[in-house]
Amino acid sequence: MSYAIRVQKQLRMQEHQLRVQERGLLEADIAFLKSQINPHFLFNALNFLYAQVYPLSEPTAKSVLLLSDIMRYALNEGGEHGKVMLDKEIQHLRNYVALNQLRFGHKLQVQLQVEGSTQFLLILPLVLITFVENCFKHGELFDAAYPVLVQVRVQENQLTFFTSNRKHGGPVEHSTGIGIDNTRRRLAAIYPGRHQLTVHDTPESYATHLTLSL
Repeated sequence: MSYAIRVQKQLRMQEHQLRVQERGLLEADIAFLKSQINPHFLFNALNFLYAQVYPLSEPTAKSVLLLSDIMRYALNEGGEHGKVMLDKEIQHLRNYVALNQLRFGHKLQVQLQVEGSTQFLLILPLVLITFVENCFKHGELFDAAYPVLVQVRVQENQLTFFTSNRKHGGPVEHSTGIGIDNTRRRLAAIYPGRHQLTVHDTPESYATHLTLSL
């Protein structure tokens, strides 16, 4: 009995050390991505472009502002314990969709729905955007009969996030996100036992369903 207890303690300690190591690797991955961009140069350049473009095209100037907000969030967010307000994460999704709508003349068939109170809740940043970017990479964006669907539902401290899209057969949209596999690792490291991610991948469609205890 004593031997079994010691083995269990050792296993728990090893599991804890493994999670700490995985979390350190994930934080290093994100820090490396951020280090590839000089924020001061980037935002000065975007401000310059905005000032130059605004007299010529207000929609284009709005695109520059949206891009600036998106990049600022990606580079600067992550407060206490590496988490952000859920409202900010959702606004990041809205900015991403709005920027792409401007790119394509508001012809994209994308539905972004938010239900429930999202205030005063924290979430790991840049998790939800990964799934939305995946829709834009592989989804059919112009068919009103099969719109891209993004749903955010909050009930108390429980988040349900759902995306679905019909696949297209054309070129793949480039993404600067950290990827689904990396997102799985981040969720496993930060929300062990507090999340469930299901992916339905068929030749015609793709859907993700995430439940998360915040």
